[in-house]
Amino acid sequence: MLDSIWVFTSLLIFPLYYYYLRILTTDTAIQYKWFWLALPSFLLAIYSAVIYLLMTPAEVESFIQGIMYQKSGYEPYSRLVRLQILREYLFKILFSVQVILSVYFGFRLINKYNKKVKTFYSNLGGKDLTPLKWAVVALLLASLVSVVANSIGNSYFIARPQLIYISFAIYSVCIFFSAYVSYMQRFTIEHFSQNVKEYESSKVFTGKKTVAHYYIPGMDNQKSLRDRLIYLLEKIEIFKNPELKISDVSLLLKTNRTYVSKVVNEELNTNFCDLVNSYRVNYAEELLCSPEQASSLSIAEIAEMSGFSSESSFYRVFKNKKGISPGIYKQHRCNVLAVNG
Repeated sequence: MLDSIWVFTSLLIFPLYYYYLRILTTDTAIQYKWFWLALPSFLLAIYSAVIYLLMTPAEVESFIQGIMYQKSGYEPYSRLVRLQILREYLFKILFSVQVILSVYFGFRLINKYNKKVKTFYSNLGGKDLTPLKWAVVALLLASLVSVVANSIGNSYFIARPQLIYISFAIYSVCIFFSAYVSYMQRFTIEHFSQNVKEYESSKVFTGKKTVAHYYIPGMDNQKSLRDRLIYLLEKIEIFKNPELKISDVSLLLKTNRTYVSKVVNEELNTNFCDLVNSYRVNYAEELLCSPEQASSLSIAEIAEMSGFSSESSFYRVFKNKKGISPGIYKQHRCNVLAVNG
């Protein structure tokens, strides 16, 4: 009975985690049509349980000792024992297929979600789901430990019980890490959809005409949308707002969010998040290399003045753009520029 339950629960791990990723990245509510993901594990568990019920005590003993513990002297195996052996092969095949498909499509969901978030927010702190990729990797490692342990065989660990504790410890740490990363994820598709819905229902637009009126000194509304967007970034320095969203920019430009996104993606060949962060990094670079500012400002203050929501976010984005951390950049690159100047 426990063996059949183990079959059911083990085959549910990756399908359930895949659907968990759907809840975070795609579905704002549980959709019961996805319950079919549990069907393969349920059917194989039923198959295992029925065979066990049909087996005699001698056949059960033969299967446990001869197959599970790899002891000799129990051959030849009866038809029911062979059917239970078939179940073990089916389990391995099904588990492997589930791992491959769940990881592949799970990563696709995460990448698609991250791309969507980057088109709306300039600050991704806590909003993107990249850490969940590490959670999936942890599950893969836990599964690898389980596969290796099963390949070695139960009889090996019975003779060396201390080794099973090591595999249990590794497995438990991987599962805990995966759960912890998932627990710490505070922002999901539900929050993103809510923000978009609030923007679209704010009654800023009536048909094709805006009822919001903003006066921005020096911005010529006759210029192209691209030029006006660049003006907001370079002259008004809207990137200094750490919570800047593309919906805020569309209001300032008196246009629709979709049009702004199209300009950013097609004309500037980037996404909204990377565009704004490039201006933030350039501004931070000026502060880091300014003799007047650099000596009196800390890294945290430069990060805040440049529009970053946190010092850690500043470090991550700056290093991604420049290849080195802000501190090292200040010590070496700026000194070189000062000497050459």
